[in-house]
Amino acid sequence: MKIWRKWLLGCTLALFAFSGLGLPHLPSAAAAGERASAAFESISLAELEDGTKLYEKIAPFITEQIQLLAEDAVAITASSIYEVDLGNYPKGFTRQFISFIHNYEWIELVLVASNEDASSLKLLDRAATSESGDMFLNTAKLDYSTEGNMVYVWSQAPFSAFESWIELEWAGDSFYVVNHEYADPTESYYEEKAALLKAKDIEGLIAQTEFDFPQYPWAYEATYTLAAPTLKLAHQKAMQQHKAKNTANAIRYLEYGLTQYGDAFGILDYGDGKLAKETIVGSADSDYVKSRLTLGAYVGILNDYGYFLSLTGNNKKAKLVLANVVKLVPSRTVAYLNLADVEWALGQKSAAKSHYKIYWKQLGAKASSVAPKRVQERINAK
Repeated sequence: MKIWRKWLLGCTLALFAFSGLGLPHLPSAAAAGERASAAFESISLAELEDGTKLYEKIAPFITEQIQLLAEDAVAITASSIYEVDLGNYPKGFTRQFISFIHNYEWIELVLVASNEDASSLKLLDRAATSESGDMFLNTAKLDYSTEGNMVYVWSQAPFSAFESWIELEWAGDSFYVVNHEYADPTESYYEEKAALLKAKDIEGLIAQTEFDFPQYPWAYEATYTLAAPTLKLAHQKAMQQHKAKNTANAIRYLEYGLTQYGDAFGILDYGDGKLAKETIVGSADSDYVKSRLTLGAYVGILNDYGYFLSLTGNNKKAKLVLANVVKLVPSRTVAYLNLADVEWALGQKSAAKSHYKIYWKQLGAKASSVAPKRVQERINAK
């Protein structure tokens, strides 16, 4: 398939494959044979005026010819049989119909020739596999177009981004495989992400999410195994940005990392102040529990995020994050200082004093030498 055609059809299918909307098939130019040379548009029996009568003859014929099991035969409907014009008709036949049929453990394309009212039918060919493997992966996620004697088919495996592109030529005696390719864009996405992680390219990682999003991410192990390394790298780069006095960029890096980690493990809103311990570390029977960060590691990153928010004056959001931090890990001493500073900036002096006191108490004997001067001043303020 020409690159432009494959790209165009791929973009169209990506938009509509899961929406339940029927795609208009590309019109085909009639090939040599007994049919007229005018352009022909593929159409399902359900859309034809004589479709019901045709279906009542074609469906049983296909079932008998390819020896379909009863449970597979019921899936043949008037909406799953299409009239096409691939040319090269046998003598005495004027119409052609195709259908993609689930037949036990595989899916096959069936081409049938018919006279005008389907009182005479002939099975022209069946196609299911090429040297590369199965041609068609899933009838629920499948679309095709025709042009002349060519059939172009895209299909995608169930609950996966793995897809098949195939070009078939109808030569009058058989279908011939012109080209057959497989691809898995989600697997490619994670391969690229792993390479960017290895290169510690945080900007490249962020750009990847702006231009692409993996399909069925929950079905891929890399979704979970790359989540913690991504957040760790984002935190490392954020700390470097903070040291360079670029707090806004530090926040951007952390929000990227926290979102990526949250998407993998169902932490839907790390900034709402309502995170629970089990949400972060998972339960013993959680999938990929060993790929998660420890509670301490995650909360440490969350504390830095809250602190950076406060440095940019976003104190209301910072308070939600920092209050959540001390609730999750009450022994995290510095978080009380950060929380108290935010509350003081918000004018919540009573709450601030309370948290300054906890901070002072947790420092113990070293409080007078370690705590910032403002702590005692604010505790004693009237």
